[in-house]
Amino acid sequence: MDKEHRMLKAKQLQAEGLKQWQIALELDVTERTVRNYLREDLKPRRKTQRESKLDAYKPFVETVLEGNPYYNAVVLQERLVKQGYAGRISILRDFVKEIRRKITTQAVIRFETEPGFQAQVDWKEFGKQVVDGKERKLYAFVMTLGYSRRMFVCFTTSMKMSVFLSCHVLAFIWFGGVPREILYDNMKTAFVRNAEGTYEANRGLLAFAQHYGYVPRRCRVRRPQTKGKVERSIGYLGHNFWQSVEGEPLSIAFLNEAVKEWLVKADAKPMGDLKETRNERFMRERAHLRKLPGVDFDTREEVPVVVSRESLVRFESNWYSVHPENIGKMLVLRVDRLKQEADIVADGVTLKTVRLCEAGLRLKWFDPADKAAILKRWEADRDRCERYRRPKKKHPHRDLSVEVSVRSPAQYDVLAGIAAEAVGGAT
Repeated sequence: MDKEHRMLKAKQLQAEGLKQWQIALELDVTERTVRNYLREDLKPRRKTQRESKLDAYKPFVETVLEGNPYYNAVVLQERLVKQGYAGRISILRDFVKEIRRKITTQAVIRFETEPGFQAQVDWKEFGKQVVDGKERKLYAFVMTLGYSRRMFVCFTTSMKMSVFLSCHVLAFIWFGGVPREILYDNMKTAFVRNAEGTYEANRGLLAFAQHYGYVPRRCRVRRPQTKGKVERSIGYLGHNFWQSVEGEPLSIAFLNEAVKEWLVKADAKPMGDLKETRNERFMRERAHLRKLPGVDFDTREEVPVVVSRESLVRFESNWYSVHPENIGKMLVLRVDRLKQEADIVADGVTLKTVRLCEAGLRLKWFDPADKAAILKRWEADRDRCERYRRPKKKHPHRDLSVEVSVRSPAQYDVLAGIAAEAVGGAT
């Protein structure tokens, strides 16, 4: 019988009326021990807590699993070993199962965000479509306000970072303000994995969010319910708007104009689950949105280019003219892919804005003013070359003709006789 049992038995015997010496005899202990038993309160036994080798690494493991609950335990152990972990993988697996169970079994509760608090963003892909006369991939950027469910949609043929941020700017202008946070799906243009294996907003998105004063949030992996509002908007767009334009000659300009008209109509329709229209709820939400900054964030790509000897700069296999005074200089193209135009910049000063041609066509576009200046410079260079060109020396023609007298053979015989007489006389 252990101590706890003897204490309980002693109190029980006392309650039955036995004396302390009688209890001592019953329990085979001293009377002093019985007195101590009767005086002490029964306390639960303290379990000796042993430190686990994993304890110091549990916060890191929880962070990794929060980003991806199905992260491989073997790979996770390899990363922990590099940090100094010396425990067995069985301990790690037990802890991973426990945390994974908490994450994956947590109930998803549909909650109503307060006005102006959150917006949700995602892309809708429409596959390959003939757009502007050419087959290409078509996408729709969708942003949905959490409280009012008001939507913004922009069709594009690219999901590049500059396009992604440009669509945000248009959405903020459409809503007339900015929510306090925006929830994103697990898209590479929004979040990247750092050296520790956790996800964080990429630099471009972070700078953009700071400019507009909102917090970027990442949706949990395999938890689409957490961004259900934008998912329903995407479904509504695909089943309602797209069916009305499918089969029509498509262009980006046509789609974006048509979807704006569709959004206006959708905002005026009552929503079945809320018994209100998006417009009615947005009237309450508008005042809670953050004000737009005085200057829009510059979302354009910056591409360095060199001016060729023909006074042209090259971008995506096409050429665009600049003034010939820039030949040989390094310039910068600030490309707006949403508008399909670019500013040509020298030392921070915009020289001109050009409309971009379709990539890969190998076209040469000359501004008439540039073309005239290039021709004028070419003529000046030609004249300068003519002035400095050395003339060839002209040698006078020499008269190499020699007069030759023609004599008969008899005359040579006479001359030979005269010469012989002269020699004889001399002797």
